[in-house]
Amino acid sequence: MKRKPGSLKRSKKIDKPLARLLKKKREDSISKIRNEKGEVTMDIREIQRSIRDYYMQLYANKTENLEEMDKFLERYNLPRLNQDEIEKMNGPVTRSEVETLITKLPTNKSPGPDGFTGEFYQTFREELTPILLKLFQKTAEEGILPNSFYEATITLVPKPDKDSTKKEKYPSISLMNIDGKILNKILVNSIQNTLKGLYIMIKWDLSQGYKDSFFNIHK
Repeated sequence: MKRKPGSLKRSKKIDKPLARLLKKKREDSISKIRNEKGEVTMDIREIQRSIRDYYMQLYANKTENLEEMDKFLERYNLPRLNQDEIEKMNGPVTRSEVETLITKLPTNKSPGPDGFTGEFYQTFREELTPILLKLFQKTAEEGILPNSFYEATITLVPKPDKDSTKKEKYPSISLMNIDGKILNKILVNSIQNTLKGLYIMIKWDLSQGYKDSFFNIHK
């Protein structure tokens, strides 16, 4: 079978973008890493295990010093929430809060481990809102977050000017599931709205003599 004139030229044009993509993929991949013993390994399973163990330790729950934190805070006569403010901040999540945040979700962001994007949430907003509302209310009643809220897809970003064998030198991006992000944003908004007055009072207290501490409530 004879090749048509010009087909070879078109084939080369198609191959160039593919070649660039494959080259970039090779450059972005981690081909070797230094393990806990300081040895450089090129074994893919060893590389995956080493990076996984590093991030498991990095993101482990480290709240064993809560008592020391309480003692530190008790040293200062800081403003406290009154009962009305406490009840307002502990109020139930509303349907309007969920709907508002769904409409504001960016649609150009990569999804978390469950694969659901902001565009998906916006497309099925009417169906998802009551489901999320029930989930958040149950979470508040039981005081336990779903396991999926603790999950994230961690993407490492290789940098050409860094030592590629040191996992500590790789900047990382953690992609969480959007349902967890929505609840997190609702809680942040509630805390910020409640503590606006406290921020002003704390700032004034610092100017009056709390020079050895650094309290700041901000977005």
